[in-house]
Amino acid sequence: MSLCLLLATAALRGWRVASFNASGAYLYSPVEETVLIEPPVDFLPEIRGKALYGMQKAGRCWWKFLSGILNRMGFVATEVNQSLYILRNKEVVIAIWVHVDDGVIVSNFPDKISDFKSAICAELDIKLTDEVQQIVRLKWAIGEGEVAIAQQRLTDSILDAYPRPVLRPDSPLPTLPVGNLLPDEATLDPTPFQSVIGSLAYLVSGSRPDLAFAVNYLARHSMGPTATHWGLLDHVLG
Repeated sequence: MSLCLLLATAALRGWRVASFNASGAYLYSPVEETVLIEPPVDFLPEIRGKALYGMQKAGRCWWKFLSGILNRMGFVATEVNQSLYILRNKEVVIAIWVHVDDGVIVSNFPDKISDFKSAICAELDIKLTDEVQQIVRLKWAIGEGEVAIAQQRLTDSILDAYPRPVLRPDSPLPTLPVGNLLPDEATLDPTPFQSVIGSLAYLVSGSRPDLAFAVNYLARHSMGPTATHWGLLDHVLG
């Protein structure tokens, strides 16, 4: 949600948007504890005191390391989302959203993004791209005053795996609460129903919030779906 709000704000105000990726992010992160590992035979690794991919605390070590860099640069994490950092200096506003080793940066002064790259490259190997095309498995298209989000691959996989014919209704659910009209109807195997609901829930959290009510309503019946509930699910997937 923070990323959506950030990109929507940037699009409405005409701010510059860029994305970045930190190569080998975890390998920069200092480790506070002593970690004992058994290396392969005939391999004598250098003791670096840095995190390794696969360590239980590698993600936290990276977060603390990156937060320290951003704090020294003047960025402050927001109270509601510790992955969103803001820097304000008079008229200049720079916002950075971070997800593991990927991130998005927006600013009302385009040259400040270049300054940010120069400053952080002294600490990390950062690849900066002057656009946001795909991040957190979402495809983004940012235009003047608008932002489009798509999860086409996930949508296609849900439809391809759906075990019933797909309808073409005009709304996510029928107007009447037909799911409550047959309370004594026999329940069916919940596993395939739950699988579809789980995939739809992920779609809702990304690009289809308009399906939130329908998916949450049907999720309430996922332990014992009936033929009626399957019919409603047909309606949603249309």
